[in-house]
Amino acid sequence: MEMGNPQWIGLLVFTATYGLIVSEKLDRVAAAMGGICAVLLLRLVDQEQAFSFIDFNTIGLLMGMMILVGVVKKTGLIELAAVKAISLSSGSPLKLIVLLSVLTAVVSSFLDNVTTVLITGPIVMAVCDVLDLNPMPFALSMIFASNIGGAATLIGDPPNILIGSAAKLSFNDFIANMAIPSAVSLAASILTVIIIYRKDLSDSPRSSVNFDQGRQRLDPVITPRVLVILAMVMGAFLLHHALHLEAATIALTGAAAALITCKVDVEELIMHEVDWVTLVFFSALFMLVGTVDHLGIISKGARLMVNQLGNNPRVVSMVIIWGSGVISGVVDNVPYAAAMIPMVRDLAHFTGTNITPLWWSLALGSCLGGNSTLVGASANIVTARIAQRSGCNITFTGFLKAGIPVSALTLLISSAYVLIRYYW
Repeated sequence: MEMGNPQWIGLLVFTATYGLIVSEKLDRVAAAMGGICAVLLLRLVDQEQAFSFIDFNTIGLLMGMMILVGVVKKTGLIELAAVKAISLSSGSPLKLIVLLSVLTAVVSSFLDNVTTVLITGPIVMAVCDVLDLNPMPFALSMIFASNIGGAATLIGDPPNILIGSAAKLSFNDFIANMAIPSAVSLAASILTVIIIYRKDLSDSPRSSVNFDQGRQRLDPVITPRVLVILAMVMGAFLLHHALHLEAATIALTGAAAALITCKVDVEELIMHEVDWVTLVFFSALFMLVGTVDHLGIISKGARLMVNQLGNNPRVVSMVIIWGSGVISGVVDNVPYAAAMIPMVRDLAHFTGTNITPLWWSLALGSCLGGNSTLVGASANIVTARIAQRSGCNITFTGFLKAGIPVSALTLLISSAYVLIRYYW
């Protein structure tokens, strides 16, 4: 279990990089690129290995959906969705945050949570801008809702896809076992945000006058074409296993179809709608975290976490939930889940523990723990960039104000659920 010099050096570089990201003393992209350059110069991994750690499925998914959402913006559909949200809520901030959070969670159950915030983010920002509302609680609630909603299904969050594949769990298995804790956690997260930002959400309803013109700005040519493409993309996401297509292939195909069939300025759209800063950050982060995983640091940490648990299945499940929750708040939950899957399997084999509750514990902890920090999940960073473009700066420390309480509360709910359902 002892670590060698390369592992200690890798851990030091990783810790220093994350320290710079957390402290915000250096731009997070600069910090992440500095970190990966350090591991390359120190020869902890070679360049070919480092680039192999980049999850191009995620990068391709992000790029494809950014382009597709950019075309959607040209239709006026986002403004129309904002009109509908305002209309249904009567301009009440409290009703709005509940409505938009539930909408985000539902969409995130059937689409990847990053794709979800790419679609709902501009809607939320547009609503807040028109009604002159502080966008911070709405953006945070949308982040929490996307991660919680994504936890409910097999395809909603990348860790679930990994766990489902390894454990041979179906889409229906996830719905049956994850829907209840996800629904309760969603309600708890919305309530937490409302309490923390009660002053911003207690104002009297705003008037939606002068925003109804959004109904008349729909492009009659582009709109139906984009709607057909969106429907096909969403259907393909739902059936991607049967179609044997990766998420990035689906998203990029949808983006290409939109660029080909819709009359838009392709160069202008790609330059302004694709968030290249986020893509570079993700690429550098994937390489850095992949290096840590490659050096065996994550695996050793996972073994250390479960090595002393004994044969008590309740303790095992609780440690997996809370350990996964804490670690996923710092390390991207995808490589963490990948490292933990063999650990969970080995633990169940050697201790004779029923493995099924352990899979759900891992899924709940790794998905919900990402709500604790700004870098805990990909959707968090993407939403922060969307909000920043609208003038709302979500800082790392500012995120913690709501992220820590929400994450702790949802992990507590998950713990109670697992204990009652599987060990009562």
